[in-house]
Amino acid sequence: MEFRQIEAFINVVKYQSFSKAAKIMFLSQPTVSAHVVSLEQELSCRLFNRTTKRVEVTADGERLYEYARKMLELRDQVYDEFIRPKGERPSLVLAGDSIALQYVLPDILKDFKQLHREADISLVQKNSVDTVKMLLKKEADLGFLGKHENVPELTFIPYGTDQQVVIAPNQEKYRNLLENGYSFQELLSEPFILRELTDDTEEDEDRFLEEQGVDLSKLHVAAKIHDKEIMKRSVSMGMGIAVMPLKAVEEEAKRGKLLMFHLDPGKAGRTLYLAFRKEDEEQTMILDFTALCRKYNGRERL
Repeated sequence: MEFRQIEAFINVVKYQSFSKAAKIMFLSQPTVSAHVVSLEQELSCRLFNRTTKRVEVTADGERLYEYARKMLELRDQVYDEFIRPKGERPSLVLAGDSIALQYVLPDILKDFKQLHREADISLVQKNSVDTVKMLLKKEADLGFLGKHENVPELTFIPYGTDQQVVIAPNQEKYRNLLENGYSFQELLSEPFILRELTDDTEEDEDRFLEEQGVDLSKLHVAAKIHDKEIMKRSVSMGMGIAVMPLKAVEEEAKRGKLLMFHLDPGKAGRTLYLAFRKEDEEQTMILDFTALCRKYNGRERL
C-alpha cells in the first residue's frame, strides 16, 4: 500500500469521478484506476461501484476513507516533526504542457520522490513560451517542452519523442481502413474534431495539419474542443476523428476504445525537451531528475 494509491482513492471519493481525480493529481485516468484496483486487490474488497454515469463508494470504501484520511494526516505530522523544524523544505516547480504533466511525469515523479522524500513538488501547466518565461523568471525549476527554444540562459536536453496520430472510433468503417490500408488524404474527408486553443495550450495538432498542406478552412469540422479527455471521448462516441499525440491515446487504443492511424514518423514525430537554467545544472535534484528522464525514455545519453 502506497501513499499515492491512498491519495488517488481519497480524490476519487472526494470528486466522485476517476477523471476529475486524475486531473487534480496530474495523472492519467488509467493510472488512477490502476491505483484503486491495486488497493482493492490488496484489501480483497470492492471500494467503488462503477457505472457509466457515476461512481458510488461502497460500504468498505467508506470505512477505508476514514482510515485513509488519518493515514495522510499522520504522514504530514511525521513531516512536521522530523523535517520541517530543521528548516525550509526543498522545492521543485515543474512547468510544461499537458502531455508531459499527465502522461510522462507520473512514473518519473514516483521514483524521484523515493530519492527526495522531503521535496515539495509543484506542477504547473503552461505552453512552451510561458514555460520558458517561468524558467527565466525563476518561477519554475524544470520545464518540459515540445520544441527547442533558442534561449542562451537555458540548457535543453532531449528526453524522449512523441508523434501525432489520427484517432477514430472503433467502428467497422475505420477497422476496414486499418486492415486494407489507408492514406492520410483518405482520412481528411472524415469529420474532424479540432483542438480549441487557449493561452495554456500548444497548437501542435493544428500546426501538424498545416505542415501537411491541409487547409483547415476546408475540413469538415464536427467540433472544436479544448480538453484532450473530452476529445477522446467524443471520438470514441463517433462524433469524428482527431489528430492527437500518441502518448495521450495509446492506453485507449490498447483497450480497443479507439482506433489509431499511424502517420509518417518523419513528418508526425517531435522531440520532447527538458529545460533548466544553466546556473542550476549541478544541483542534485536537477541531476537526479535528468537521470530518471534518461531511464524512463531508454536514452543512454542525453
